[in-house]
Amino acid sequence: MKLKHSAYAVVAISMGLCGCPQMPKVVAPAPAGNKQIGVTITVIKDRKTIAVSEDPAIVTADKGAITWNLPKDSSYLFPRDGIVIDPGNFSPCVPTEGGKSFMCVKRGHQVGYYKYIVNVNDGSKPLDPLPLPPLDPWIANQ
Repeated sequence: MKLKHSAYAVVAISMGLCGCPQMPKVVAPAPAGNKQIGVTITVIKDRKTIAVSEDPAIVTADKGAITWNLPKDSSYLFPRDGIVIDPGNFSPCVPTEGGKSFMCVKRGHQVGYYKYIVNVNDGSKPLDPLPLPPLDPWIANQ
């Protein structure tokens, strides 16, 4: 009789386990890709100011890049220090496309807000580029 009860218990447990839903797989977030941020220059009474399309720029995944883009048809260029940001989370940072864009690779994912500096030169005089007053917007790393 005990063997019969044991067999019923084994069959019941087996059927119960087969009917359990499969555990969902944990999937890592997709890479951030390449976040594009537009950079514009406004001129009001001979005063030139820099503006960005997102402030704060929201970045949500672990890795990827952020690219800042100046208008292609303008005389403005990013210098070598076009974007100055926390090198622990964003590096290397380099000008691209002849200084019309600037890219920083996002190395890690530390949640928080990061202040960065945007530097742009007025390249209308190629041998004597004039720096514009810098802008200091934020990146929100979520």
